[in-house]
Amino acid sequence: MAFRAIFVFSLVLLVFNIGAALHLSGSNAIEKSFFILASLAILFRGRPDRTILALLFAELLLVIILGASTPYNGFSWSVLFVSLNQIIVLFALLAGKTSYRDQQLIWKVTAFLPLVCVVLGFAYQAVGIKPMIATEFATGVPRYLGSLSAAAFTSALGMCGVFAGVQLVLGGQKKYAALVLISLLVLVAAGGRATLAVCVVVTGASVLVQRGVTITTKISLVVMGLIGGLAIVAVFWDNFATRFLQSGDSGRGIMWDYLRTVIDQYPYTGIGFGHQFYITPHEIEIIVGSTSAHNDFIRLSVELGSTGMIMFYVLLTLAVLKASFRGGRPNVVAILAYSGFLFLSNSDNALASPLEFPLIFLALLAGHKKPVPRRVRQRQELPIMQPVPHQASASPGE
Repeated sequence: MAFRAIFVFSLVLLVFNIGAALHLSGSNAIEKSFFILASLAILFRGRPDRTILALLFAELLLVIILGASTPYNGFSWSVLFVSLNQIIVLFALLAGKTSYRDQQLIWKVTAFLPLVCVVLGFAYQAVGIKPMIATEFATGVPRYLGSLSAAAFTSALGMCGVFAGVQLVLGGQKKYAALVLISLLVLVAAGGRATLAVCVVVTGASVLVQRGVTITTKISLVVMGLIGGLAIVAVFWDNFATRFLQSGDSGRGIMWDYLRTVIDQYPYTGIGFGHQFYITPHEIEIIVGSTSAHNDFIRLSVELGSTGMIMFYVLLTLAVLKASFRGGRPNVVAILAYSGFLFLSNSDNALASPLEFPLIFLALLAGHKKPVPRRVRQRQELPIMQPVPHQASASPGE
């Protein structure tokens, strides 16, 4: 119960964007602290996966050893330890024990969050807190923000909302179909190209592998999804086409070229986990509009060295695979969600984003089935009475 409450509150707090709403400079630390509390809650509820915990400790040991070995003069232990939440939260969600109740509550809240984001976005703009639409620097294309501060966060929220809503619809809760449509609108309006692709592949796969749903229903859902998706894309076609054709890497190539020079300087140890954010020159920040690498493979090569980056993802991949095979049968959707996470990592800050890695967790929750009520289970366990064959009575003359 504690985990469900804290994790849901963490997501809601994120969508409320208290940094903008309350003008809190330390809002990021507050949001991270609740995700850490959720991680501790899921681990202490009992029986976490010991193999994944061992991989977590190996991951932490890796970044600490490389941090202790770096010759970079600007290295800071406080920066490294504050950044460890990016590792701990993800591994804790993979290792923790979940239930059908967790699944239902988290899916339902996630399905509603894009709508909450829309409502709060209108409210925040109406009272002058923040605009709900931002203009992309590279293309001049408007991108929807809602209540959040970055279109990338909004598109990731829409992606998770679509997936969660579709799972509920597949489970027979058809009233969530409207929320799926709203989430898809939010995703497309935010202009997330990679998140849209991941959403289509992962959610589509979840429909096709769903048990207990007829092939006719599956085909109908896929066709309806395609028609609805094409209709939405048609509405936003001008913005979408402009982003596809003109934005390219949105100027991030300049950032990546600079970061590759840092990798060449510290190829074996990197400069320390969590430090890339602080070394971006102001000139590049002005051009790109951010100090983040927007490519986790380059970012981790800067922070851990090229070999350290590879080891980091090997350990993380092993943890995801272990979690995906926990129920005996492989959770194909969770493995696809992780593949989508790696795809997003090539052009975004997927590891640090609190709204991109949850797709893996949402997919893992699909492994829970609705429990059979005790009375029904007891009735099913009753022995089946075999009819006694009727024997004709012998006649007196026999």
